[in-house]
Amino acid sequence: MFLKMLFSISVALFVTLIGHYYLYLRLVDPIFGKSTLWITIFICLWSITFFGFIILRIVPHFLRKIFELIMFIWMGVAFLFTIVCLLTSPINMYLKATHQSTIHLCFFVIFSGTILTLYAMYLALKRPEVIHTHIKVKSILPNNIKNLKFVVLSDIHVSGLIGKKRMKYLAETVNSLNPDIIFITGDLMDGSLNQLKKEIAPLGDLYAKYGIFYITGNHEYYSGPQNWKHHFADKFKWKVISNSSQTVTIDNIAINILGIEDRHWLSYEKIPRKLDKRLQQAVNHLNFNGAPKEEALNILLAHQPKDARLLAHFPFIDLQISGHTHGGQIWPLQYIVKKDQKYVKGLYQINSNQQIYVNQGTGFWGPPMRLGTNCEITLMTFFSK
Repeated sequence: MFLKMLFSISVALFVTLIGHYYLYLRLVDPIFGKSTLWITIFICLWSITFFGFIILRIVPHFLRKIFELIMFIWMGVAFLFTIVCLLTSPINMYLKATHQSTIHLCFFVIFSGTILTLYAMYLALKRPEVIHTHIKVKSILPNNIKNLKFVVLSDIHVSGLIGKKRMKYLAETVNSLNPDIIFITGDLMDGSLNQLKKEIAPLGDLYAKYGIFYITGNHEYYSGPQNWKHHFADKFKWKVISNSSQTVTIDNIAINILGIEDRHWLSYEKIPRKLDKRLQQAVNHLNFNGAPKEEALNILLAHQPKDARLLAHFPFIDLQISGHTHGGQIWPLQYIVKKDQKYVKGLYQINSNQQIYVNQGTGFWGPPMRLGTNCEITLMTFFSK
């Protein structure tokens, strides 16, 4: 565990240093030359990027907002500017090979990067988009299942940048959809209960006729998961599912909702990955309660899409609902996400009987920017084949 953490820190140190040095060489040096002022600025910006996550955990909330704004906006700006630099690198190499000035190219990159940054911030900060998804289910289920409405929220990431005002709008928007059930699939916050309980408070007004079902994401395990789970269960009256199940019967439709903890729970509980029995525990809980399976709609809530590999052992599960990926959030990160998670956003057919839906995030993480993705509230309905 220690070696893995040391490796991750070393990679982060290397990547951030190289990235800042590359931006300095491409955009600053051709215009200003070897400037002590700009070298100092870039060292400070790198320090904010590398040490910022530690600082966020210890500063008071009002300072956290300011620091997050500076840190995450710079992270997004640096990433987008690097992308533009890389895309224009053949032109840059040609100009240098022919001994021509690259100053005009620098100004073009700065202009393009600025426009791209502003557009990406607009996509992230605008109101979440309600995406209506129709999902086919087995024909044995009653036809009136099409009348039920399920809302999926995921990866809201309440923090210094996503706060009380946005949560109030989110609660009002979701309630206006009149959902029968709400699923919240983790990464709800980035911070401790003491830091963020006021910011997250409007979500206590969420209402669904047959209940709100919540599972943890990986970010809960950076933020004091037990405190948050008790808060949601006791204060918000949500149904917190931890490697267990709940069965809801609506008219003559049985809906089994299984929920597993995020994969970080294994490390938290000091359980080796090879002994991963999270879904088995949830299925055992369902069997213990004697819930029907073949005649029911069986839904698994699992924060990370790659947990879909567990479904092969439990073919009665019809649908997995996940988040975590943010759809990649900023192009072209979706290609890296796909390599890790396999499923990036939207609905996928896993096999002839099982599907997975991946919400691309109701909020955003890190830079308040999106490119090629949207903040999503999923409105999910089912119909019989």
